[in-house]
Amino acid sequence: MTLRAGLALSRDAAVWGGRLYARHFLLVFGLSLIPTVQRFVAVRWGAELPGAVNVAAEVLTGATRLVLLYVILRLAVRSEPELRGLTLQALWQRLGAGIDRGRLGFAVQFAVLGLAFVLLDVLPGLAIAQWVAEERRELVTAVLVSVKNPTVIAFTFIWMTGVGRRLMLDGRPRVDRPVA
Repeated sequence: MTLRAGLALSRDAAVWGGRLYARHFLLVFGLSLIPTVQRFVAVRWGAELPGAVNVAAEVLTGATRLVLLYVILRLAVRSEPELRGLTLQALWQRLGAGIDRGRLGFAVQFAVLGLAFVLLDVLPGLAIAQWVAEERRELVTAVLVSVKNPTVIAFTFIWMTGVGRRLMLDGRPRVDRPVA
């Protein structure tokens, strides 16, 4: 697989992900609201809350994100007739075969994800530090992390699942023809 094919894999996964997000918006957005509220409260008032409350809220956020990822994976597999009836072991084998067949394309996903991280996390953080007055920084940061939960974070889960979905489809067993 070439660099171009790796970028095409990213694009295809993002397009598929956009469709999945639109089709299941209420489910994805709804599950993302728990981390959204938690992040806003943690950034805005976290220092004023008891430590146990902050820890419990982090555990709830982590558990909610695991549920969101599980739901996305189920939707991805159930939406593909070719994957729907496969066992978890068969899905892992297909994913491994898809990665083996396109290692460069798989590696490109990490570069694209890194670029997305810089554009959607690092640069906004730097912009807040540079352009927002000190007394407003906490509120603006709280709003930013709240907005990122149902958008950037949820879509990243969906997009990376789309990459895995595509690799599983590409990792279908090859049928060897008997030598005559």
